Amino acid sequence: HNSSQGAMSLTTSGNLTVAGDVSASNFFYSSDQRLKKNIKTITNPLEKIIQLEGVSFNWKKDNKESIGLIAQDVEKIFPELVSTNEQGLKSIAYANLIAPLIEAIKIQDIKIEDQEEKLSIQDIKIEQLIKEIEKLK
Repeated sequence: HNSSQGAMSLTTSGNLTVAGDVSASNFFYSSDQRLKKNIKTITNPLEKIIQLEGVSFNWKKDNKESIGLIAQDVEKIFPELVSTNEQGLKSIAYANLIAPLIEAIKIQDIKIEDQEEKLSIQDIKIEQLIKEIEKLK
């Protein structure tokens, strides 16, 4: 701990486990393209996201209320987001759900735009039919 700058630094090449809450003003994740290979767009992101079930629950250790996902369920859909420790307890890389959520939103946006276009066409057809009906009166 460097008290003159109010900063603390921890360097580790392994895993860090904390029993309790971790707070920070920002969390940065390595994401540089130069660190990655086999980069592909996520397949069927909307279908996968729809399969996830957000739940509310109480932690057994302190009965504290919380919300989240069940790791065993996430593992069936996104196995790469679930880690299992030495005791067999599972954890989720929640931040990595952002990528499929972004892709799912893009798909929904396309569907919404298609529906808006269809509604617009239907509105025009309805107006034409109303005019034809009024001519028949």
